[in-house]
Amino acid sequence: MARVLCAWEFGGDLGHVRRLMPIAAALRAAGHSVVLAFRDSSFLEAALGEGFPGFVAPLLRAPPTVSPSPLSFPDILLNLGFDDPAGLRGALRAWRSLYELVKPDLLLADYAPTALLAARGLPMRRVTIGTGFSLPRDGDPLPALRPWARAEEGVLRALDDRLVNSIRAAMHGVSREAPRHAREIFEANAHLLCTFPEIDPFGPRDGVEYVGPQGDAATGVEAHWSSARPRVFAYLKPRYPRFAAALAGLRALGAEAIVAAPGLTPEEAHAASDATLRVVPAAVRLDAILRDANLCVAHAGPGLAARALVNGIPLALLPMQLEQFLVAQRLKDGGSAELSNPEEPAPEFASWFRALLERDDLRRAARDRAQALRGYSFDEATARAARRIGSVLTDS
Repeated sequence: MARVLCAWEFGGDLGHVRRLMPIAAALRAAGHSVVLAFRDSSFLEAALGEGFPGFVAPLLRAPPTVSPSPLSFPDILLNLGFDDPAGLRGALRAWRSLYELVKPDLLLADYAPTALLAARGLPMRRVTIGTGFSLPRDGDPLPALRPWARAEEGVLRALDDRLVNSIRAAMHGVSREAPRHAREIFEANAHLLCTFPEIDPFGPRDGVEYVGPQGDAATGVEAHWSSARPRVFAYLKPRYPRFAAALAGLRALGAEAIVAAPGLTPEEAHAASDATLRVVPAAVRLDAILRDANLCVAHAGPGLAARALVNGIPLALLPMQLEQFLVAQRLKDGGSAELSNPEEPAPEFASWFRALLERDDLRRAARDRAQALRGYSFDEATARAARRIGSVLTDS
C-alpha cells in the first residue's frame, strides 16, 4: 500500500489535529502507512501514542511587521513569512529533506502551502484539506478576502506578483517547478473541504469536493439541562474582548445558560456561575446539549456551526477574526443566525440574546436547514475523506 504524509503548517486551532488524526487512523486501517508533520510539537505526543511516526513541521521566520488587515490570501502568506526568500528557502529545503526521509506517495496538506510548494516536481500526489479558509477562491489575481470592501485589481495583482517573486527567488536551486501565478501555489490532485457548502467562508464553489464536517461531539465533559426555561448554549473563549459582557448578558437573560469556556480555571468558572448560568472551564459534549438548546452563542467556528445547523439551532455569533466573520456572514445570509460585528459597538447582550430567542424567522430557517440535512452523519465524513484520498492514490 501507499505512504501518506499529513502536514499541518499554519493555524493554531486544535481543529487541524482533530481533522487529521481520525483521517490518519482511517488511512492506516485501509492498509496505508501514515506519517504526521505538525507545526505544534505539543500535539506530537498524542500522535506518537497512537503509533504514528511524527515530526515537527518546518516553520517560517515571523516577519517583524505585518499588514493588520490583509487584502487577499497572498497578503496573508506575506504576513506569515513568505516575504522572506532566505527564510522560505530554508523551510523549502527542510520539507524536501523530510520528503527524502519519509518518501511519501501522497502529501495531505492542511493549511500547508510551503509543503505544497516543496512537493512541486516530485513524484507524489497532493491533496489539500480544511474547512475552506486555507484554500482561496480561484482567480488571477487571487480575489479579495472581504467582498464588501473595494479592492483595486491593480493592488491585488501587485500582491500576487510580490508573493510569486519572493517564492521564485526562494525556490531557485531547490526546484525548477516554481509557480508563475499565485493560484498555482495550491495546485493539487484534489481539494477536500470538511464543511458544508453554505458555511464555506468563500461560498459554494467549483473545483473543490465537500466531504462534510467530521464528528467530535462525543469529546468533552458531560453537561445537562436542568429546567424548562429557554436554553442557551454558549462556547466562548476567555480571550474574546467582550467575554465578560457576554457572560453578564447571559446571566441577566433569565434563561438557563451553559457556557463552555476552555481556558478558565475551575475557580474562575465557579465564580462566574450562578443559579441560571453554569460556566464549564472545558469543552463539553455537544450531541445532547445542542439537541435540546433554543439558541447557540459562539464565535462561528465551522465545527460548532455545522453542529448547530444539523440540530436546527439558531445562532448568535460573536466572531473574533476574519475566517469566523466570513462563516458568520454566510450563516446570517442563510437566515438562521445573527452576528455582532467586532468592529462595531457591542450590543446590549441581554436584550440582543432575548430578541434572538423570540425571533420566529430564525427558528424557521434553522428548522428548514436541519430538515435539508436530515440523516447527515458526522462520523461518515472521515471515512469519505479517507476513501477519496485512497482514490487519488490509485488514479492513473
